[in-house]
Amino acid sequence: MLTRCFENLPIPTLDDFHQGQKGSSLVEMLVVIAISTMVIGIITTSLVQFLLVTNWGNDQLLVTSDLQVAALWLGRDVPEASTFTQDTVDHNQYGFFAWRDHTGVWHEYHYYYNPTKGSLVREYRRDDSTQTTLNVARNIAEADDVNFSPSGDLVTVEIKSTSGDVSKTIELNLAMRTD
Repeated sequence: MLTRCFENLPIPTLDDFHQGQKGSSLVEMLVVIAISTMVIGIITTSLVQFLLVTNWGNDQLLVTSDLQVAALWLGRDVPEASTFTQDTVDHNQYGFFAWRDHTGVWHEYHYYYNPTKGSLVREYRRDDSTQTTLNVARNIAEADDVNFSPSGDLVTVEIKSTSGDVSKTIELNLAMRTD
């Protein structure tokens, strides 16, 4: 009985499946390729710009942070000091700020360049004993990028910080205390 139901049905051929369908033309394929190329080009350009701006921005933040931290430490140390002794022997040693407190204890803040780390270092000593050592600026390319120039009770400090293609310089004019 089931075979009788299917006896009168036509058997489909391969041509029956392709009726009403047509393939894409060469022009349509070229248009799709052109649009895809433009979209990929725009996305790639945007991504490259994003990465470049991000790297530049990171470098800007690094040098700005370095200079701010160095300025904060120097702005704290110099007004406490009554003298500055510049080191003229060792090119990597800038000198030290010193004073004697009311109990007679001798304090010194030594500033020097660490060529291994490329940084400006602050070392605190009390009675010739090192208490703390701190990198106050990490992106100092060479010793000449920091300059201490004393003039009486005033000290001018020039610091240049460099990260990648970004380089900034600050000049600090600081006054030591007068006893």
